[in-house]
Amino acid sequence: MPEYKIKVNGNTYTVNIGRVTDDSVDVTLDGRTYKVEVEAPAKKASKTPVLSRRREVINAADGPVRTSPPGVPVDTGAVVAPLPGVILKLMVKEGDAVTEGQPVAIMEAMKMENEIEAPVSGRVVQLMVKEGENVLENAVIMKIGG
Repeated sequence: MPEYKIKVNGNTYTVNIGRVTDDSVDVTLDGRTYKVEVEAPAKKASKTPVLSRRREVINAADGPVRTSPPGVPVDTGAVVAPLPGVILKLMVKEGDAVTEGQPVAIMEAMKMENEIEAPVSGRVVQLMVKEGENVLENAVIMKIGG
């Protein structure tokens, strides 16, 4: 227990401070323990502004219905970037015939070159990027039609 010397009406006393609760303190004075009630000082108003925002909860049932898992394009002939990176080389041009699994582009992602393969067989309908262009993950690079 911490020990303090206090002066009351010119007399000096040694007191021990015991258990402290929200509104009382156990004080031992001359071998006798007293329960002393205390009032908390009034809190000063804070100068720091308090930000209060309404928390908006979005109902997933209100969103659009997906027919494919996230990250997978809806169009089966879409060739997508597996990672964010730079298109180094396009190995086909519009109108070229491709087979499923054939490399159609090379991209640099995370300091590595990655071959991007055709997901389906068909003809290249549209190139969506140019060589040297930066792309994000799941960006459509080209479309292959039947």
